[in-house]
This record gives sequence, C-alpha cells and structure tokens, in this order.
Amino acid sequence: LNCLHVLINNVTLPTENGTTQIDHILVTEAGLFIIETKHYAGWILGNPRDDYWMQVIYHKKSRFRNPLLQNYGHIKAVQALFKLPERQFIGVVVFTGSGELKTNLGPNVILLDQLLGFIEQRRKMVLDERQMAYVVGRIEMKRLCRSNETDEYHLNHVRNRISRR
Repeated sequence: LNCLHVLINNVTLPTENGTTQIDHILVTEAGLFIIETKHYAGWILGNPRDDYWMQVIYHKKSRFRNPLLQNYGHIKAVQALFKLPERQFIGVVVFTGSGELKTNLGPNVILLDQLLGFIEQRRKMVLDERQMAYVVGRIEMKRLCRSNETDEYHLNHVRNRISRR
C-alpha cells in the first residue's frame, strides 16, 4: 500500500436504535474500507443474501448471522457521518481463522491473506490528504470513547435486540 492510509480499530458509533461496533475502518485515498473480521475454523457455507451462514467442523453445524448483513449496518452508520458518495464506502468481511470458504459468499468476503490485494484493487483516488484528515477526525469525534463501559453497553444492546427476535 503506497498511498496514505489510517487504520481505526474497534469503533463504536451511536445509531438511531443504540450502537454499532465496527472492527476496523481503513481510511485511504481510495475510500473508506469498513472491515468486519470473523475468526472461524472449519468450513464456511452460505449465500450473500441468506440471513444466516453455516460453520461446519467435523459434522457439527453451527449457524451464525451473515456478516455481510452485519457489516451493511456498519457501513450505513459510517455513511451517516458524511456527505460522501456511497461508492467511497467499501464493505469487506475478512475471515482470519483457518476456516475454508466452501461456497461463493460474494466478492467482498475474503480470507486475511487476500486483504491487501482487495484493497490495492481500488486505485482511483477519491479522497485527498485534507479530506482523509477530516474523515479520521470526524470518526474519532463521533465514536464512543473506548472503554469497558462502552463495550458493555453495546453488548447489552445487542443482547436485547436478539432476545426481541
């Protein structure tokens, strides 16, 4: 990556109905990469449009929420902070464990060793240095301060949302 970039980790943003916790936001000249990471082993199966995907380890199947849908909410929360074109926000789900992607989960679902190539594919400069500084500053200003209280508040919000389903 020979362009400027700033990585912001563990960003909790307020939303209309509580909070959303974003694993990573990479601010680059090519736009904002909203990165959801999942550390899974075994086989990962699903469809980009399904609500749930499947993890299979030795015949044991576990369902988990489609991380693309989860990340969509993250992208919308970050977009709400700016008056920037939608194309400048790039969502990507990165599997960091030993998991194998066994079905086509879509072009924005990758393994960790594919991340650099994914980012470098986008070469068109859409943000200059001044705009990048503004973006980083605004995210830092709007995020909830990093603390155990913030994490606990967010977890309780998620638990409440899940129990209402």
